[in-house]
Amino acid sequence: MRTSITIAGPLLVVLCLPGVGGAQDGRPVPPAGRGAAPAAPANYPPYTRPAGTYVPPRTADGQPDISGLYLAIPLPRGIETPLVPMPNRALNRANSEFSYSLNERPKLPEGAIVRPVGVDPPDGRIPLTPEALARRKEIIANQEKIEYLDGRVLCLAPGVPRSTIPAPVVGYQIFQKPGYVVIFYEQNHLHRTIPLDGRPPLDPNLRKAMGVSRGHWEGNVLVVEVTNFTNNLRNNWVIGAVSATPGVPAESLTTGHGIPHSDLYRVTERYTPIDANTIHYEARIEDPKVFTQPWTIAYYAFARAPKGYVPVEYACFEGNDKNLLLMTNTDISGIRVNVP
Repeated sequence: MRTSITIAGPLLVVLCLPGVGGAQDGRPVPPAGRGAAPAAPANYPPYTRPAGTYVPPRTADGQPDISGLYLAIPLPRGIETPLVPMPNRALNRANSEFSYSLNERPKLPEGAIVRPVGVDPPDGRIPLTPEALARRKEIIANQEKIEYLDGRVLCLAPGVPRSTIPAPVVGYQIFQKPGYVVIFYEQNHLHRTIPLDGRPPLDPNLRKAMGVSRGHWEGNVLVVEVTNFTNNLRNNWVIGAVSATPGVPAESLTTGHGIPHSDLYRVTERYTPIDANTIHYEARIEDPKVFTQPWTIAYYAFARAPKGYVPVEYACFEGNDKNLLLMTNTDISGIRVNVP
């Protein structure tokens, strides 16, 4: 397949969505709230996986029914705790409500702990190998060069778990059919089909930008193993939110930007329905070529969309090469690349 290099829609789109006043099926959405921030960024309490008594309804084939339209719950704090905090700089937030109107976005459930998305290691720091940190420094120091740009800016699929990190287009739709769960992402018309029949992954030589997903239910929790990620583009980063602030060194980032993965990359996801309107998300990330140990992100991710919410038509499209010219002084108007 041949495609143009074009700039991603999130850099151009500003949306105002209706307030979350009710659920898609008429069920009321719980009141919003904010948890209290811990005293210091490296002093978070141990992560406890949320558990509750909520029992979802069942689909015709007996699956816990979590289907429906959802909006992202904005992250209250950065992806990570910086290795070197910036002086005179407040602890920042990762793509918070300010992506949209402050009062029109879903909020954290009452009592939720405001902490970095990285929950293990408990200090919230991404356990990069020295080589991966050096590569990250190189990427962040060269953001004016097109070959170092975020793959999402180049309209490449952001992969997993990055496709679940809130972005300016943050709608999701979950479908369920016998033996499968399908997740549709408003961003870039991405989707994943997750079989539940215990089949093995594809041959390791067959790789996909969104990986190969294999799922099963543990009680009411959907657990998904994701492997076989495309690894031929170094712009395909593990995770990221917002843009890397110009002038901020890699050691002081809180956005998760600038971290490519290797051929050994794998992710284990957990989708936990907290109540009729909220799904908690957890992902364990493994890549011994990039990280010194497996690490885990976790946050309240999905809030059931209000009645009448419609996902927007969102896609990267041709004709945006002038934006890349402005960003990098590189004219790509006549360039086409092969995307496997």
